[in-house]
Amino acid sequence: MATITGTVRCVRIGDEFAFTTVREQGTNTQETLKLWWDGVSTSANPAAHTRIVQSDWVSLLRQAMANNILVTISYDNNNAVVAFVQLGQL
Repeated sequence: MATITGTVRCVRIGDEFAFTTVREQGTNTQETLKLWWDGVSTSANPAAHTRIVQSDWVSLLRQAMANNILVTISYDNNNAVVAFVQLGQL
C-alpha cells in the first residue's frame, strides 16, 4: 500500500469512473489515482455502502481542492486504486 499527501489538483467523474490528481506536498510530482472504475477496479454493480464511501471521497476531495487543504490518500501500488482518503493531517 502506497500513500501520497498533497493538494488536490483535479477530480474527474464520469458515469462509470472517477479519478483524482494530487500534487505531492513539497514536490512537483503529481499522481493520478482511480477512485473507482466500474467493471475494472470495482464491480459493475457495487454495494450501496461502497457507493456511499465513494461519494464521501468525492466530497472530501472537493472540499480539499476548494480550500487548499492537504489530503492523504492510500492506494494499491499495482493499480493506483484508492483505498482510503483522509482530509488534513493527523
